[in-house]
Amino acid sequence: MNPNNAITRDHEILAVREDTVEQATVRVCIEDTITITLNGIPVTTLKITPVDLDSFAVGFLICEGLIGDPGCISSTDIDPPLISVTAEECTLEGHAPSLEIRSAGVGISRRQELSGPPLTTGFTIDKRILFEGTRQVHETATVWQSTGGTHCTILVDADGNILSSAEDIGRHTSVDKAVGKALLSGVDLANSCMVCTGRLPGDMVAKAYRAGIPVVVSNNAPFSSGISLAERMNMTLVGFARPPRMSIYTHPERIRL
Repeated sequence: MNPNNAITRDHEILAVREDTVEQATVRVCIEDTITITLNGIPVTTLKITPVDLDSFAVGFLICEGLIGDPGCISSTDIDPPLISVTAEECTLEGHAPSLEIRSAGVGISRRQELSGPPLTTGFTIDKRILFEGTRQVHETATVWQSTGGTHCTILVDADGNILSSAEDIGRHTSVDKAVGKALLSGVDLANSCMVCTGRLPGDMVAKAYRAGIPVVVSNNAPFSSGISLAERMNMTLVGFARPPRMSIYTHPERIRL
């Protein structure tokens, strides 16, 4: 494990440009391997940026459907590389998902099925606030600005206020951390919009659904699996959000155009 909790380090490179070759110093991301257990059952082992581990633990367990409410967590013991969570109630029901390491972390290998109802329709957001969110996510991504090596997720309300934000080497784990921070702060995620970087396959959309987030926005492309899931679960899915353009793939009624 990283002994100093650093998330970047300097590295000497040979920078080659069209007409020049020179020595340079660049900043690169640091990643560590983390294992989560829930009530003593190994849940997953993955690569992660080694900060905000308490928020990550809560957000991961919620976004993967392993617990239904952060209030059921009675204790979280962080002793890297191990995060041990004890919960009074959870949906594991004694079954252990198989343990695996995945680059940048994309969840558990035996993913909990989506069995809940579609989300409600009440939350709406103005397109100008949505576009402002795409600017905010880049401004918030300070590690990305210095390394080019992270993803960023922010949660905003209908007025454009940032409710939580997180960067991580993985787009999935940046969502987990942002959700965990919001839940630990008592934020009502049913009245929020998630703005993130990276592609939107079904497993990314599923994280937002389990957290109760009705609007998901990315500057990148959604996949067919993400679009189908958003359509079925009454979620608004926006891709290629790069002002002044965006593509609304499902349930556009939440966005005031």
